[in-house]
Amino acid sequence: MTQETSAELTILAVAERMRDEFEHYAPVIARGLAMLNSMSLGIQAIAQEIFPKVAPHLHALGQVDWAEAIRRVQELPSKSKAAMTLAAANGWFFGWSDSLQGVMELVERLDADRPAEIDEVLMQYYRDNLQFFSDEMVRRHPDRALVIKAAISAHQTLGTDGYCLSIPVFIAQADGLLTEITDVKSAFMRAARGGPELQASAALREQLAADPESLDLIHPLLALHDLDFMKSADARKKAAQASGGAFTALNRHQVMHGESWNYGTEINSLKAFSLLAFVGTHLPEILQGGRLNATRTVS
Repeated sequence: MTQETSAELTILAVAERMRDEFEHYAPVIARGLAMLNSMSLGIQAIAQEIFPKVAPHLHALGQVDWAEAIRRVQELPSKSKAAMTLAAANGWFFGWSDSLQGVMELVERLDADRPAEIDEVLMQYYRDNLQFFSDEMVRRHPDRALVIKAAISAHQTLGTDGYCLSIPVFIAQADGLLTEITDVKSAFMRAARGGPELQASAALREQLAADPESLDLIHPLLALHDLDFMKSADARKKAAQASGGAFTALNRHQVMHGESWNYGTEINSLKAFSLLAFVGTHLPEILQGGRLNATRTVS
């Protein structure tokens, strides 16, 4: 009979001790294994029930051209700026408060250079989303809920009479909100005597100076002084002479100072609403993103 070495004896002693310990916990281990087995069976049963329901969606995901989808998302900021600039030149504003899919579809539909098509696309967009943006503004700016709801109601229910009432309110609320958000004396006043830029534009440009991507997403507000909406009397006269006809674009000064009496149309009301929606929903989101980016940069 071979005699065990001291090392072998030590191993045997440890093995016997482990056996004794595990025998003590054997019932507990057995119950745990039974529980895991039961859970596994339950999970299998749930999976068998759910999989047929999700399989079509998984199949659909498999059919997505993900390279194309990623390309569209990557191109969105630059295409969005171009589309925003094109829209603003025709009196319209739009932001990213809608779903990503909604914004992408709108940007791609605005890939045109004919004002009639731009008006058609954006009129339908704001008809479809009027309530959504109205609800968003009321949620974000509850102190202004009464006047915003009243203007929306006038726009929706009173026809031409309603547009005559809604347009000045939309413009006034956009002015007030932009002044409040940018913390300037008056958003639509010139930032410097003799200079073209508006107080709100200058404040936003300074606030987001280190964030060019955010500046691109509010580009229409930075160029507001160049748009028909803010044209001075001299600029309107020159525009009329250049076109050979009357100046008919929606203009803040003409509406708010009573120079215009024939502004009450659905398209002008939706254009004024688009500015309010841009200021009231899109701008706060961009500023919040800019502040988060600045915080990350500092930290």
